[in-house]
Amino acid sequence: MNLQDIRYALKSTDEEIRRSAVNSLRNIQHHDAQTIIFTAMGDESWRVRKEAVECYVCSKPDLSSVGLLLGLLRNGENAGLRNSAAEAVIRLGSLSAEPLLKMVQDHDSDVRKFVIDAMGAIRDPIFVPALLQALNDPEVNVASAAAEQLGAIGDPEAAEYLIRAILARDEELFRFSALRSLGLLAKPVQVPEELVKLADQDILRKTVYECLGAISDESSFDLLLNGLSCRQKNCRSAAFKAIYKIYERSSIASQTKIREALQKLKENEVIKGLVELFDNRDVVLTEGLLWLSDIVRDVRFIPLLIEAYSDERTSRAALKVLKNYDHEALQEIVSIYPSLDEAGRSGLCILIAECGYCGFNDVIHEALRDHSAQVRKAAAFAVGKLGLTQSIPDLVSLIDDSEMQVYSAVVSSLQSLIKIRRSSILDEVIMFCSSKVPHHRKAAAHLMAALGERDRLLLLIKDEDPQVRKAAVSAAGDYYDEASASLLVLALTDEDPDVRIAVADALGRLRNSETLDALEHALNDQDFWVQSAVLKAIAKIEAARALSIIKNIHTTTEGLLMITCLKILEEIGGPEAEEIFRYALQNSNHDIARQAAMSLERVIVAKSI
Repeated sequence: MNLQDIRYALKSTDEEIRRSAVNSLRNIQHHDAQTIIFTAMGDESWRVRKEAVECYVCSKPDLSSVGLLLGLLRNGENAGLRNSAAEAVIRLGSLSAEPLLKMVQDHDSDVRKFVIDAMGAIRDPIFVPALLQALNDPEVNVASAAAEQLGAIGDPEAAEYLIRAILARDEELFRFSALRSLGLLAKPVQVPEELVKLADQDILRKTVYECLGAISDESSFDLLLNGLSCRQKNCRSAAFKAIYKIYERSSIASQTKIREALQKLKENEVIKGLVELFDNRDVVLTEGLLWLSDIVRDVRFIPLLIEAYSDERTSRAALKVLKNYDHEALQEIVSIYPSLDEAGRSGLCILIAECGYCGFNDVIHEALRDHSAQVRKAAAFAVGKLGLTQSIPDLVSLIDDSEMQVYSAVVSSLQSLIKIRRSSILDEVIMFCSSKVPHHRKAAAHLMAALGERDRLLLLIKDEDPQVRKAAVSAAGDYYDEASASLLVLALTDEDPDVRIAVADALGRLRNSETLDALEHALNDQDFWVQSAVLKAIAKIEAARALSIIKNIHTTTEGLLMITCLKILEEIGGPEAEEIFRYALQNSNHDIARQAAMSLERVIVAKSI
């Protein structure tokens, strides 16, 4: 398509025809296409304008062309054209610096603002001197834009200039922009009293607080402390976060004074207003509130702490704080239990367990019957952690819980309680062994190891249900005697591959070298997953034996087993392993070749350290 055809196509009423016409300009010299591109930047369709901007940027224009592009900013009738020109200038980045600097003092204030906004978007430090000068621009919109873009560029040296400009100009718009930028620079400086007093103005209060949090020291503490009583929630939040930030960077002596002043807030109405601020999406705010709650120890923080404890991002910090609370706080915790949601109820159960709180058995007992599986799981954990032997019958009944997470927690808890009440649990487990319900026999298999009932456990290895057999062989891996090893070796021929995998894993944990021959024979298994589990077990027992096997099979082995070989060789290391890695690099299987490359790289790096 030539230029004449393109000009004709741009007159089409079809948006796609016009966009395609602009796209074809990429094949034409920039000097010839420039005028048409500029015209397309003012098209009524944003898709056409976007294409024109892309075309212009890709054409690698010279400085003369960029100057003409900036001239489009003077068009007061076509907002789309001005915006497209500004976008193109920003896309060119620092290549636009010289023309932009020439126009920063343009007679048209709208043009000056466009230029300054573009400078901020490009973020080149070369613009800082011009922006500092623009702080004195007679047009407040231009000066405000300059202040804002200094914050975007982030040159800390601009802080002093911004402070002087804030005090010299009384326009609220300018002061708002300059204060925000000053806060972004985050450079501690001496804050004049006149600037601090700007917090008396409702419209600037929040921004002043935020600014002080970034640049002030403890000298602003009293002002910010008063800010905690602000009626506006956003101002309270800004004042509190500023206090927390100042505390973090203060000296030990100053931190002590700040803590002492904050401790006086206990039972003060201010606490209620601060608790209302909690929003776990705000990281600084959440960290600050946990910090304050540990200083003040006011029970009104308890619901907040419970919620924070239920969130994995803040659970550790919240638990640390809660452990520091006294008995009064514990009563408060229990009193709010009925009002908590699922996460809160489960969190409270774990909290009681982790802190070792006594006297809350009724809460845990109730939670074992909760409609939420998450809460039942937490309660089962708490029973074992606290040693609540009176709840053993309740735990046993939960063996039939439909949720696997609850079942696992119950078994783990019963294993913990065996040390305290072995006979009671053994009686229940013996009944499970003879139960017609496979799920009961599976639970018995998990518990027999902890009970030390080896003979009963080994009988379950021959159970008719594969899930029971799998649980039994896994538990048998905790026994280090010849009888256990012999029975496990026989189970390597189990009809269920999952059981055979569990057997291999158990033998690997036993580390009995007398089982190596049987394991090597099991490498002939038809299931690749079983083969891989067996080879891993051999490597755990005797690495040299595994290396010898891999050397013999690596030229004929494929798929999962070969990847397992490579991972085992990575742990073994040595010249022979590296040789096999290099051989596997040529494998036609992409996954094998990639694993070989990763393993070889890691082994080489490990040697060089």
